[in-house]
Amino acid sequence: MFIVCLLFSAMQATASDRCTDEVFLRRAYLTVTGALPTPNQCVEFLDESNPNKREVLIDQLLESELGLKYMQMRWGDILRIKSEFPSNLWPNGVQAYNRWIYEQLLHNVPYDKMVRGLLLSSGSNFRAPAANFYRGFQSRSAKNFYANINLLFLGNRNCTDNGHICFSQIKFKSTKEWKEEIVYLDIHKKVPYQDIELEDYTILKLRADSDWREGYVSWLTSSKNRRFAEVMVNRMWYWVFGRGIVHEPDDWSASNKPSDPELLGELTDYFLEHNFDMRALMKKILLSEQFNAKMAPEGGYVPQRLPAEVIVDAIASVTGVWSTYSSRVPEPFTFYPPRTRATHLGDATVSSSELELFGKVSRDVSLESQRNNTITSRQLLYLMNSSVLERRIRKSPVLQRIYVNSGSLEQIADKITLLTLSRRATAAEKELYKEYMEQTELPLMDVAIDIMWMQINSNEFLYNH
Repeated sequence: MFIVCLLFSAMQATASDRCTDEVFLRRAYLTVTGALPTPNQCVEFLDESNPNKREVLIDQLLESELGLKYMQMRWGDILRIKSEFPSNLWPNGVQAYNRWIYEQLLHNVPYDKMVRGLLLSSGSNFRAPAANFYRGFQSRSAKNFYANINLLFLGNRNCTDNGHICFSQIKFKSTKEWKEEIVYLDIHKKVPYQDIELEDYTILKLRADSDWREGYVSWLTSSKNRRFAEVMVNRMWYWVFGRGIVHEPDDWSASNKPSDPELLGELTDYFLEHNFDMRALMKKILLSEQFNAKMAPEGGYVPQRLPAEVIVDAIASVTGVWSTYSSRVPEPFTFYPPRTRATHLGDATVSSSELELFGKVSRDVSLESQRNNTITSRQLLYLMNSSVLERRIRKSPVLQRIYVNSGSLEQIADKITLLTLSRRATAAEKELYKEYMEQTELPLMDVAIDIMWMQINSNEFLYNH
């Protein structure tokens, strides 16, 4: 096999002009769904003459099953959904929790209502899935609950007020059903203080025989609490661009100011005006000039290495040879269905050596920085030298179909490039492949194998650009 590095010619650009339809299509699919568009989807979009086709595509992707599942994965990362240590939610709890998140996204439940349902949850971890939020902590103390709530929804890593008392009624008890646990409130707990003062000087009044969480959660999710909206706006910006307006996205300290206060303010106003509509906010970001810009280190779209799950799924989809997954947690020991996407696993306990190599998150903490998407020498060596990857390409049923149904090297090049890079092969690339075939005197199928291998190894495949 030979090595050809496809260089990002757009890295030479100095202006953030509008990107091409080919670039936008791939960028949108990977950002919203974590999956590559199929060749048929590429051709359909590229040949479409509707001037509003980008907006139409975004609407379709945001409402698609792949889009919902990928957003579910993002939420699973920060909520630390995991069967084993340290969350110890167990497979049944993980399944129920993931389903609850999926239904919130499917029905586009407003962000404030989703968070309210999460934080005021109680009941069985199987039958009231949001209650798993409180089960997934190694330290089940009111202070730890409160610290994580402040981190997740206010970006506050160092909360010093006494708001944790609002969560001190939470208790746990097991049942006779295997691994079922009930989250409940000690509603008759004696009120320690009549008034609690938060960091912004808000006063919460605790009443006997009531859920003390109510006052805090109402304050937290109120449209008057601008920080609550800002943190979610910034998180979504981070999910799209790989860098927050406030970065790190879960560190809103006095020393970590937003890079563009006007942009943050504009998006937060929009989010509040649309009643915490997460889908509408994501659409606005995806139709922004920044997302539609050409790739450039300054003033344009900055390339991002694909997340571990997305890379593994992309290799599987282009070769047609999928990884198999199983949960190592006994009772029940689970084999996932064939062709399950890594982005759909839903449990950080389930992994593979390939996912670990590319930096799959452990979900041990709720920090966005737990995901490392930098390219490493070990990853490059695997892509270039792995006999496992070489066998997958040589045995690829997808590549075999391309070879059988193509009459020339040019057709093969176009089909492989549509499959891997979401565009047609350029004239220069076709000429390069022709010269390579003539110099090596390889059979056409072997050249096709080399083309796919080369493209999987290219920056254009490994990065969202």
